[in-house]
Amino acid sequence: MREQRHSGVAFGIGGKATIGAVCAVTAMCTVILAGDRRHRANPTISREAFEGKALFEKSWEPGKPSPTGGDGLGPVYNEVSCVACHNLGGTGGGGPRERDVVMLTPVAGSDQSLAGATVFQGELEDLHPGFRSHGSVVLHRHATGPETRERLAKIDTFTVVQTRDEIKVLRKGSRNTPALFGAGLIDAVSDRVLREAEKRTSPRFPEIKGRVSTLPDGRLGRFGWKGQIATLGNFVRSACSNELGLEVPGHHQAILASAKDFDPSSLKLDLDEEECEMLTEFLRVLSPPVQRSPNGRVAPPWGYAVFESIGCASCHAPALGELNGLYSDLLLHDMGEASSDSAMYYGAPVAPRRMPDIAQNNGQTPRSGMASATEWRTAPLWGVVNSAPYLHDSRAATLDDAIRMHGGEAEKTATRYTKLAPSDRKAVLTFLSTLTVSAERKKPAGSAHKRKSGDLKS
Repeated sequence: MREQRHSGVAFGIGGKATIGAVCAVTAMCTVILAGDRRHRANPTISREAFEGKALFEKSWEPGKPSPTGGDGLGPVYNEVSCVACHNLGGTGGGGPRERDVVMLTPVAGSDQSLAGATVFQGELEDLHPGFRSHGSVVLHRHATGPETRERLAKIDTFTVVQTRDEIKVLRKGSRNTPALFGAGLIDAVSDRVLREAEKRTSPRFPEIKGRVSTLPDGRLGRFGWKGQIATLGNFVRSACSNELGLEVPGHHQAILASAKDFDPSSLKLDLDEEECEMLTEFLRVLSPPVQRSPNGRVAPPWGYAVFESIGCASCHAPALGELNGLYSDLLLHDMGEASSDSAMYYGAPVAPRRMPDIAQNNGQTPRSGMASATEWRTAPLWGVVNSAPYLHDSRAATLDDAIRMHGGEAEKTATRYTKLAPSDRKAVLTFLSTLTVSAERKKPAGSAHKRKSGDLKS
């Protein structure tokens, strides 16, 4: 990422800045805080977004068909509504650890993998039909019928699959539920801006080299922990089909039926195209969190200055194109073996090939394609205070833990953080504490987007 320079500022580990430098950074932080006010919500929302909010908060009942003729919730699902998982800091926020999604991914094994394992004899798609078309599947928590619940529980017991031709070890991984505030602004980031971000480098932090996630169809990824989803509309439809087991246009509901029992023509939509668009519009107009200090005053500048000086802002950049306050470049970065996980949330078209990490690849990351096992999209930090626990698998309970657990490209940055003076580490955490969802934003927000006729007051 391009080096963030501020006139007259020079920092070392635990170092100090001149009075002039502090004034310069104070002005910068004030601009950031003031700039975010441009994203404050308009007090009205469109009729489409209003009805989309109702769909987002709707509780689907097992066995109760949808108005469009579909079978409703399930047959496998993780929760009964969108808001059941997306609620921290308000409707549309992240989710607690108990709402994490469990992913199941087969990786190459050997005869030694069979020792002490619970082995499934058969093809991968016989274990879980999702493996017919995806390299990883969601291992759902619930099912609408007793037979399906029993099968889910049985799938959960296997650790190895022995097919006629190979042995596959089943790896489990989890995904932290992301906050969706400001999703419409992320969706609007252009390909040009992403490509420009990819080209930027920092002479101070040459180890940091992000790249754009490129999907098999050529589109660029903006959403998902692996950057594997191109648009907000795709994200919404994938979540409906996978998390709630709803049949939606372009995405079949999650199901455990075998190939011989699965007849797509017999499925009827649970949400039609118009309803999917309304649900997407609701998320599109959720305004981003407003940066503010805990006491409501202008945030002290020193925390961001230290944050920038140790390399954090190289990935968690405060601006991306004209979008201020995101604190992300939306690029893929190699985060090291400790974070390795091949699973693609909602599945990938094919299992991604294993990529060596930076140290084993002559300092070069792969420059095209989808994420490797050790690559992750830079998570936006706006509203981060309200989205604990942290990292893709929720293994970091606090922001301090999350910083220390950064590896790969960010390992040197994490080391610089640990070597800071205690007061400087505290300053970084104080800065991060300003990235919060304010109480006034906990209800659904409007949008500055162009309105259609028939707008409603929120």
